[in-house]
Amino acid sequence: MKKTLPDSQSPLRKSQRISNQVVSKENKKCKLMDITGRKRVVAEGRWVSNDPDMKVHFVPLGSNGVKVWVDIVKVSDAAVWRPSDEIVTLEDAFGTTLAWPDDKVIMC
Repeated sequence: MKKTLPDSQSPLRKSQRISNQVVSKENKKCKLMDITGRKRVVAEGRWVSNDPDMKVHFVPLGSNGVKVWVDIVKVSDAAVWRPSDEIVTLEDAFGTTLAWPDDKVIMC
C-alpha cells in the first residue's frame, strides 16, 4: 500500500550550516534506495540535512548519513538503515524523519 503525506503536514526545520561539508539541499525531493543492495526505490521524501552532528531520533547522524523526511512509502516492509524500538520498517517511518546512507539517496 502506498502512503502519501501532504506537504502541508510535514513540518521541517531548516538545518543550520555548521561547516562547509553540510550540503544545502534542504526540502528538496529525493528517493531512498533499498539498503540491501537491490536496485529499487523503497520510499520518496525530502532531504533535511547531512550535518553529521544533527540527531535523528536522539542518535547523531554521523559522517555518511542523510536525514530525510519520509513522504511516500513504496515498499512498506523494507528495512530501515538504523532501526529503533518504534521504527523497524519504512511503514513505521511514514510521516517522520529517518537517517539513510548518503550513497542510497538520489536527488530528484
